This record gives sequence, C-alpha cells and structure tokens, in this order.
Amino acid sequence: MVTALLAFAVALGILITFHELGHYLVARLCGVKVLTFSFGFGPKLFSKRLGRDKTEWCISALPLGGYVSMLDERQEGMVVDPAEAHRAFNRQSVYKRFAIVAAGPIANILLAIIFYAIMAWSGQPEIRPVMDTPVAQSQAAQLQIQRLDQVVSFGDKKIEGLEDFNWAILEHIGESNVPLVLDRGGTRFTVDFDLRDIKIDEDSTSPFAQLGINLWYGYPVLFNIQKGSPAALAGIKDGDVVLSADGRYGLSVQELVNYIKDQGETSIRLVVQNEEGQAREVIVRPEVRAVDDGKGNLVERPVIGVNVGIKPNLIWLSKGPVDGLMAGVDRTISITKTTYKAVVQMITGEASTKNLTGPVTIADYAGKTAQMGWRVYLSFLAMISVSLGLLNLLPIPLLDGGHLLYYLVEILRGRPLPEWAMQAGQKVGLLIVLALGALALSNDFIRLIQ
Repeated sequence: MVTALLAFAVALGILITFHELGHYLVARLCGVKVLTFSFGFGPKLFSKRLGRDKTEWCISALPLGGYVSMLDERQEGMVVDPAEAHRAFNRQSVYKRFAIVAAGPIANILLAIIFYAIMAWSGQPEIRPVMDTPVAQSQAAQLQIQRLDQVVSFGDKKIEGLEDFNWAILEHIGESNVPLVLDRGGTRFTVDFDLRDIKIDEDSTSPFAQLGINLWYGYPVLFNIQKGSPAALAGIKDGDVVLSADGRYGLSVQELVNYIKDQGETSIRLVVQNEEGQAREVIVRPEVRAVDDGKGNLVERPVIGVNVGIKPNLIWLSKGPVDGLMAGVDRTISITKTTYKAVVQMITGEASTKNLTGPVTIADYAGKTAQMGWRVYLSFLAMISVSLGLLNLLPIPLLDGGHLLYYLVEILRGRPLPEWAMQAGQKVGLLIVLALGALALSNDFIRLIQ
C-alpha cells in the first residue's frame, strides 16, 4: 500500500507539474503575466514568490490536480493595473489563448515521447514476435500461419519485438485487409487480417486471442541432469536447448514432456544446442520410473532424468538518438489511436464502460509497475501522460478541450461566445466530469471487491 501511494504521488507530481509547465511557459512566451503556479488544489501548504513578476509557486493540500492562474480582467475580485492590462490573458488574440490552453495537454504528450525515447535509447530485451500453431478454426488458422513463422511487419509498421506487434494490432483495430508479413525459413510472404470485429474491452480476451494467434516464446532448456540418468548417459549437459525431437521443431516445454512420456521406452533423437551455440544430435532412451505426478502421488512414467524449463526467445533492442526519438513518437501515436478507438467503442456501446479507470486503479498499477523496475514504471508514466493529455483535449467545458472548443467557435464567429453560453457550458461540463469521475471510482471499487 505504501509503495502504491508513493509511486502514485510521484506519478501525479511529474505529470501534473509538466502539464502546468506547458501552460506556464507558453503564457510567458505570449507575454501573459502568471500570478500563481500551484501543484494541487485547496489550502496552500507552501508558497514562494519568484521572478520579475513575483509569480507565486505553491504546493496545495489536494494533490489530484494543479493550476496556473494568470492575469485576467474577467476574474472576479482581480484588480488589474492599467499599465499591465496588455498582459492580461483575456486581452490576447484568440490564437494566443488557444496556444496557451493547448500547451498543457501537448506537454503531457511530449513527455510521453521523451519517456519512450529514453527507454529506446537505454535498450531492453524483448521477446521476438514468433508465431506458434494457431487456434483451430480461427482467423490465424484459416490464413495457414505455422509455428516458427516470424513477424516482419504489420500494416505499415516494421515489427522488431513482441511489444511492437501488440501495439500495431491495437492501432489497426477496426480495419480490414491489414497486411501481415511473415518470414518462414527465409522466405517472406503476406497474409491479410480483418480486425473489424476486434474489441478493446475488459470483458474481452486479448486481440491475439480474438484472432487465434498463439505466440512461441522459446525452446525447452534442460537442467539438473541426474547422475546415471538416460540424459546423462546420452551426453546431455546442463543448459542444453532442445531444437527438435525426432524431427519435430519448435516444441514447447509441455509438448516435449508429453512427447517423452508418449514414446515409452523408445529411443528419441534430439538435436540440442549448448550454451556456446553449438548444435549436436543425441540419442536418448527413456526409462520408466516412479515419479511424483504433481499431486503428491507416485506414478510410473517414462522419463530421461532432467528438469525442463524454457529459454526465452529474446532480442536486445537499442536505438540511437534520432531512431530512439522516432520510436517514442511512433509509440505515442499508437497509444493515441488505440485510446481514441477505445473511447469510440465505449460511446457506441461496443465496449463496456468498465474499461474506465479512476485514481484507485491507477495507484494500484503505479505501485505494481514501480516494483517491476524503472523501465516498466517509466512505461506506465508515459501511458498515463498520454491519457492525461488526451483526456484534457476532450471537447468538454471545464477541461482544456472545452476552452479550445470555445476558441474554435470564436474563430468561426469572429467574436467570442456570449458569457451566458460559456457559463452554461461550464455547468454542463461540470456535470459530465462529475459523472465520469463517479463512474471511474465505481469501477475502481468493483475491481477491489472482485
């Protein structure tokens, strides 16, 4: 609990501060006087005035937000010195006001790009995107995808790691005839997937499962070779990787175990590879022994006297300065498209509103990702930063997107909306925000109970 709260507080501090800095910096560039920069709402716990304008920088009691207060003649109770009236927010052109308001959400999106770029620059291991035998009768099976087919590209995106493949599928949801390029033993070919019926829903299985795609995660690896066992007599060593059994390539751990069991005491021809990458063929003949069936019972079963694990099929991905930045841009675009599609599916009823999460769930994820390492936590921050930016761009009065909507109408009309219309919009926006917040909190508590 303490870890979750601390990780959540750090996340809020970074994301909200960067959001408000976007408003602050563009306001200063536009010549607007900034009176207050506050992290949080409510009573001020700490404040200090800095700079030529004596801007008040403060930390307030409620950390679920923040604000930048600017000189504005429309604000009730604010006295504006005539000598500084030209620096008031309301005196700026509609285009400057638009830029100042849009700067907050854009700052969050830029922050996500930076976070993803940092991960690309630092490098990280990823699972290679390799197919396993697809689910029978599924779309993947109908396209005759086979085990060990390696993904080269999907749509217009080059696929390097499994994460790339996952985001590429999410980005193309709702589309038909999306080309998947595969490499099968050095020969490339293309199949087209139909993603129109794929759902992004908490109640739905993953897009991979909906398409019938199974993924191949690596070869079986043998260890804890028992002295005098059939494996030891055949010359098998700790760390040997099983490439094939009697010509069957790409067996999973469970398939290899089952194959040995099914062969009885018939000799098996294994092709194994040692830790130096050298392959060799061995002949091993299982022997029937009394072994634990996993439930505390002894059963007679053919074994070769080893433990079997998996050697992950990993690739190290690291990018240079420009490529890393472009990878950050690409990943942020993918998340933006996926988020947009998820929102559309919720609005149209194709997806459940249970997908909407609130601060309790976010805090839980913050704690879990923080415990999994800085890369996972940074990825979480990047995703939340994009979500925060996109949320604020929704055309709902009270949010930044609502103000941008007012300014677009002002540009089209040639004059601002009447004050009564904007006040009515703010009331409607408040009701929408409160309703969404109540729904998100309700979902959070339901998850906790379940």
